[in-house]
Amino acid sequence: MKIISWNVNGIRACYAKGFNEFLDTEKPDIICLQEIKALEEQFPEELMARSEHFYIHSAQKKGYSGVCIITKKEPIQVWEGLGIEEFDSEGRCLIAEYDNFVLFNCYFPNGQRDHGRVPYKLSFSDAVMEEALKLKKKLKKEIVICGDYNTAHTEMDLANPKSNKKSTGFLPIEREWMDKFFANGFVDTFRHFTPMEENGHYTWWTYRSNCREKNIGWRIDYFCVTKEFIGKIKRSFHLPEVLGSDHCPLGIEL
Repeated sequence: MKIISWNVNGIRACYAKGFNEFLDTEKPDIICLQEIKALEEQFPEELMARSEHFYIHSAQKKGYSGVCIITKKEPIQVWEGLGIEEFDSEGRCLIAEYDNFVLFNCYFPNGQRDHGRVPYKLSFSDAVMEEALKLKKKLKKEIVICGDYNTAHTEMDLANPKSNKKSTGFLPIEREWMDKFFANGFVDTFRHFTPMEENGHYTWWTYRSNCREKNIGWRIDYFCVTKEFIGKIKRSFHLPEVLGSDHCPLGIEL
């Protein structure tokens, strides 16, 4: 099984840049999208026709946030959101239960340039972790959490760590949350297969100053799994050559 995650930065714009062709090439069994910026009725019809099992959790505010799961196999059940209005109104989480695991597709908040939303981001992050651990215990299934976490965990995960110490996405408090997350039994699948010393692996590049061409980026998108599930992961990969968004797709194979 191949699962792909991608912050598309607007599904309609990404679709116009070859999203359908990307699906034809990669043939994922499940694809999780973040920052779709669209209501269900605004999705391209050809895309909607690709699968009967299409789940969208849009933000109440138009043209903002939102997540989507397109899956070949019908999930056992799907939850829209975390059951917490302040997060669910922004369309930040879809949860799908499968036979052997529970999949979380999450768009973690951006802390904003003035750090004004960092507390909201950390609250959302805690809520995701708590819900994941609760479902693991209740359903007796392992957890996969993919999406745009909006945080680079270590200095190896962004091109310019020194100049970004006070930037949201690399603040000590945000990185400490990642430490806490991993201490609670989650594994970063990409780093499991790729040595920590090996840098230059990024998933987001600003559109300014040809940063993508120069590979001046950040690794802020992840596939993380409960440690008991890591043995089921065959590989974890990035697809930086795929354009269409300021993020690149990433994936795992089970």
